[in-house]
Amino acid sequence: MPPFGAVQDAYQVPDFGPASMAFPDFFEQVMMPGVEMSNHTSVVPPDVSNFTSDFTFDAGDFDFGFLASGLTRPPTAQGHRLEDNSRVPGTDQTTHSDVQLRSEAFKRSPWSWNHWIPERSSHAFSGQDVIDVRQERVDARDQLTTPDSVRLVHCDLRHAERDRMIRVVTQVAHTRLTMPSFPSLELLEDLVDVFLLQDSSAIDSYIHSATFASDVTCTELLLAVVAAGARYIALAPVWKMGLVIHEVVRIAIGALLERDNKATRDLQPLQAILLGLDIGVWSGFRRKTEIALSFLQPLVTMLAWSNAFMKFSYQDVIPLPDDADDVLVDKWRAWTEREAKKRLILHTFLHDSQLAILYAKNPLISPAQIMMPLPACRELWLAPNSHAWRNAYLRLGPPSQAETPAMMEFFGHNAVLDHSVGVYDKVLCMLVACHGLGHEIWQYRAHARLLAGWKKTNFRRDRRSDHSRLQRDLLDDLTSFQAHCDLQASSTPEIMLTLELLMMLLHVDIEDVQTFSGKLGEGEARRVFPKIQQWSQNAESRVAIFHAGQIFRVARTFEKTRLRDFYAVALYHAALTLWVYGMITTSAARKSGRQSPSAATQRLSNTSHQSLIQPPRIPLDLTDDRAARSFQLLGQGTAGVYNLQSEFMPLSSSRGLMGTAASILKDNFPQSSNGLPPLIENLANLMGEIGKLSGHD
Repeated sequence: MPPFGAVQDAYQVPDFGPASMAFPDFFEQVMMPGVEMSNHTSVVPPDVSNFTSDFTFDAGDFDFGFLASGLTRPPTAQGHRLEDNSRVPGTDQTTHSDVQLRSEAFKRSPWSWNHWIPERSSHAFSGQDVIDVRQERVDARDQLTTPDSVRLVHCDLRHAERDRMIRVVTQVAHTRLTMPSFPSLELLEDLVDVFLLQDSSAIDSYIHSATFASDVTCTELLLAVVAAGARYIALAPVWKMGLVIHEVVRIAIGALLERDNKATRDLQPLQAILLGLDIGVWSGFRRKTEIALSFLQPLVTMLAWSNAFMKFSYQDVIPLPDDADDVLVDKWRAWTEREAKKRLILHTFLHDSQLAILYAKNPLISPAQIMMPLPACRELWLAPNSHAWRNAYLRLGPPSQAETPAMMEFFGHNAVLDHSVGVYDKVLCMLVACHGLGHEIWQYRAHARLLAGWKKTNFRRDRRSDHSRLQRDLLDDLTSFQAHCDLQASSTPEIMLTLELLMMLLHVDIEDVQTFSGKLGEGEARRVFPKIQQWSQNAESRVAIFHAGQIFRVARTFEKTRLRDFYAVALYHAALTLWVYGMITTSAARKSGRQSPSAATQRLSNTSHQSLIQPPRIPLDLTDDRAARSFQLLGQGTAGVYNLQSEFMPLSSSRGLMGTAASILKDNFPQSSNGLPPLIENLANLMGEIGKLSGHD
């Protein structure tokens, strides 16, 4: 991956030779093994499942001289920023042959072909052994936060808290980490404020900002919040510093739990663990992602063993009109801790479900486990002080915890919220319910893979009939849920995109798509090709690409800087599904001479002449889906999506399709000139590389 924020032509397309050999050798060998290959050396495609990188955090990269004057000034010209970082080592700006361009593309991180194996000497601070940020404050132009977010609180840090953080950092890594300078008090305050701002406006907020006080917050959580806040800063020295502190937190939490096992029942250490997992999984770097994926189980175990999933663990905390101020504050803090634990569980469930969907791994938390009461509404959760909380509580009159429906009950009866308007956090509950259905989609896909290997006995045919019926039932559930959300004014793009993704995954095995694309090599791609080819000829594939196109539509509606993490990868999966469908159908049409549903024109023969007829365009990313519904049934027309310039991109145009997806991602981060978050940069570049593979405009 090029350095964070480096400018490159992500869509420069190599010359793949004559138009008749437009697909590169890898896909020609897989789809048409009998065709004579060109003389070009065959180069395998990038690992399409890998959107992380091995960015080097060498000490030499930590050049903080340009920060000496602070960041309250306008950022320096982009040219200055790119003097040393705009080129990838080993490349130049001269013209390359097509084979050389492809080879270089596949060698560059994060698309190495072989499975990633960490170096034997790698450890927590390998290549990132310096903290030297001489920054005073963070300018608003460098904060990748939602513009409409309103700052509810300001965290006042004291030198005592900064000293505590320095002490933990030196204790954890005193022999492996050097600190010419530690972040200033003002910068630490800014990072905490940025995180609290972003978390408070998130659907699944789980850190209570109004009661967040640095003097009573454990040092590990303070450091985790600083590292999480650095994720929303575009300046490389700041977000790199956040990744170093993230490693400190990961090790320090383990030491804390070893020193005092009772900490497994305290809220703040659990919050710090989950924050660390969030940072690692969505960091965009291989090592951090792998470790974060591996360490969710301990958190789930701690929550389960503390009975946090159970309803009886949540006691009523009721404010009274005549409560004295000190009593009221104590009640408010007790209520917020109880509510924060609910939201911690729900965020953990969403985190687990998102990883299961994206990485096709077994989820750790079942919806049947979540028997705690529904979370309270955001008006109560975001109340700025104890008096505002009491006033809202007395006005809303929420039921007791014993009378509050359990989250597990809500999964099967979403209408329960209609009878308690304003009492519960409806948007959060609906998002969690989406992922409850996501678990059923995951089980359906796992069952489909098992069925594919079973012999067609009468017993197994019954299983297949049940499997098809399950698909119809799940589609009905998702469609009904989507219709219910469409009627709600509180529905959000996050919910709608999740539903579209689930409906897409119900009709396509994303593992097969990635395998055909080259994830596991040519042999595995050849093995899965007949299955993908058969899928592309059925109506099921057209349903899948319709919902993939709808993901493009919903992604455009996200608030600025919100299309990141899970939702950014979901857009990538949608683009990959459309790309594979377009490639397969175009290849089939090329071999048979028939019209492809992803081609731009249709050629008809008669006795006198050949004429070109323009087939109807089928935009998959518009809300008016009558033509798209007809396409799903009949397969007639040219399917495609519109780019940001309102130009129609047929699915046969790989570069146009992938360029559109990458543009949607980048357009969600318009403010800073100092680069994109690493994961977003990785995804945009990966889609640019994939767009080049078929050689189609």
